[in-house]
Amino acid sequence: MISSLNSKIISYLPSQPDFEFQTDYYTEQKVRIIPNQPSILFYQFKMGGESSQISVIPDGCIDILINCDQHYGNICGSVTKSRVINLLPNSTYFGIRFLPCLDIKKFGIKDLTDKEVSLNEMFPVNTNIIEKVVTDESFTERVNIFNEILRSQIFEIDKSSKLIKQALYNIYAKRGNITIAQLAEEVGYSTRYLRKLFEDHIGISPKLFSQIVRFQSSLNMLLRTTHYTLNDVIYENGYYDQAHLIHEFRNFGYMTPYQLTGQKSCLKTS
Repeated sequence: MISSLNSKIISYLPSQPDFEFQTDYYTEQKVRIIPNQPSILFYQFKMGGESSQISVIPDGCIDILINCDQHYGNICGSVTKSRVINLLPNSTYFGIRFLPCLDIKKFGIKDLTDKEVSLNEMFPVNTNIIEKVVTDESFTERVNIFNEILRSQIFEIDKSSKLIKQALYNIYAKRGNITIAQLAEEVGYSTRYLRKLFEDHIGISPKLFSQIVRFQSSLNMLLRTTHYTLNDVIYENGYYDQAHLIHEFRNFGYMTPYQLTGQKSCLKTS
């Protein structure tokens, strides 16, 4: 079941638009580093000379964000509401974003929700390795160094429940357009047990996690394509109507779909 669902979640590409649109440059690369597991998104951006704050939005993912100029990094849990983080002007940041299907050594995913923890505090890795990551100016080489050296010290394979992974894959496959009752039926367990599993392994309820995935799916349809209308987004992601879609965008503390499409048009013509 998991392997068949795994192929269906490639379309789920969680975005942090401000990283891309409010920085001097942005690049990314999606890599599958562990067989039968979702890909990891590697990215890099540089803050402008005057910018020090950037907005992050719910995406259901965990990020490792490393300041390549100051040689330090944090691991950032999934946020449940849009919030502003403080970054350093003129600094280059290298990031790794991954879904909660991947297990982190020595730390529970639920303990990271809406929090940031020092990378060195969590993983006392060899400082020479971190130094190599941040001093090599090539984005591709940073990705390679992480894959070859650091990932084995951070990720632990098959630590968490196969049931929770199956539930996550079902949510991704349905773009979050699934009820807790439907999810429980598909995985063959009660809704009560499923809620407990999510509380223990993910830190948020399956309902909220599904809403975040649906929000991100809608966001990407609006950001990455030009041929989708709002009605297409509503239909594809299972919203009742435009008011329902707008309410969910506002609920996560983000701009409305109309504001988003207007901002995208400005960015394209600027």
